[in-house]
Amino acid sequence: MTRPIATRAASRNALASLAVLASLASRALAAEPSGADEVPHPADLAIDRGALPEAESLIARHPKSPEARAAAARLSLMRDDLPAARAHLDAVLADAPLHPQALILSVRVAARAKDTAAIVTRTANLANAHRDSVAAQLAYAEALLAAGSHEPALAAATRTLKLRETSVPATKLLARVYLALGRPLTAEPILARALELERDAEALTLLAGIRHAEGKLVEARDLLEEAVTVLPGYVEGLNSLGAIYVEVRNWEAATAILTRATSLTPRLVPAWINLGCAQRGAGLFTEAESSWKQGLAIEPTSPEAWFNLAVLYLENPLPGRDRLAQLNEAVGAFNASRRNGLVDDRLDRYLEEAALFIKQETERRENEKKQPPAEGGAPAAPPADGDAPAEEPQPE
Repeated sequence: MTRPIATRAASRNALASLAVLASLASRALAAEPSGADEVPHPADLAIDRGALPEAESLIARHPKSPEARAAAARLSLMRDDLPAARAHLDAVLADAPLHPQALILSVRVAARAKDTAAIVTRTANLANAHRDSVAAQLAYAEALLAAGSHEPALAAATRTLKLRETSVPATKLLARVYLALGRPLTAEPILARALELERDAEALTLLAGIRHAEGKLVEARDLLEEAVTVLPGYVEGLNSLGAIYVEVRNWEAATAILTRATSLTPRLVPAWINLGCAQRGAGLFTEAESSWKQGLAIEPTSPEAWFNLAVLYLENPLPGRDRLAQLNEAVGAFNASRRNGLVDDRLDRYLEEAALFIKQETERRENEKKQPPAEGGAPAAPPADGDAPAEEPQPE
């Protein structure tokens, strides 16, 4: 998928690796030059708008048509229901092996299932049997990119563009390969070409990622705002725009747009992480904890979610929580983030701070126990800040 801009904690942002597959929410049609496939199914248009209940209703009218099944597969993939998505796609491809959307979606399902070897073989056979098919060649290039075979993907994407120079999906794919190769300067003019052909949401988001890496936040924001205007249901664009809003500390806008992203794709972990960052920035600490725990419920090994929880537990006492227990939770969460692969030069410093706070809190509680009972048997209240303790009677 197009990987979104993602935040680590409210005070720090990092741009995640771009360009593995097309977005969950974009159709990325690779229609044949002559094809009626270029006309989207009404359910696809509803998904584009983020109107998922409407899309379900439209699919239900003719649930066995190839276009409806492909749209249903798209919905299933957004919900991370891979078996349902695969069943829909198998039914489409059994009758129409070159169905453009079903081919691209089948690559995404295989990538999500970490089964890229099989989809590379399958699409390679198809591409060899149908050398003049844009859909077959594009699916093969997508599969190679998903498998991390960048140089072969580059060659396959180039072949696809030779078949159809005005293919926006193939143009975006070529740019995404160059981004995966760490060559944004090469990818940028290719994205510009795609945007000359069509103001495509994914192309806008990819270009925004380049601008963000250059530190041009205003340009990145403007591109992402256009992307989600063009395609209101584009969850990767929504998530990346929310991360930009977090970075510029626009907590209200970030919370609103990231809440929409999580409602459309409830299992998109980066959106939950970014939403938690927005909530923490707004002082909604309990809500932030809930968002990061939601992310961990989906992906228990997410180092970013663990890190955010740890910082929250260290710096923000939560209502009704035992402070010492919360500090120990912070230590556990920091260790979990490191154990799951987080590399961050602040980890050791945070762990030292947590150890110091735990020591101070433990000593404070021990001192409270040593206070003599007040009249009536209750422990004496500790002196207020700035008040000298009462002197004990001295022997004569």
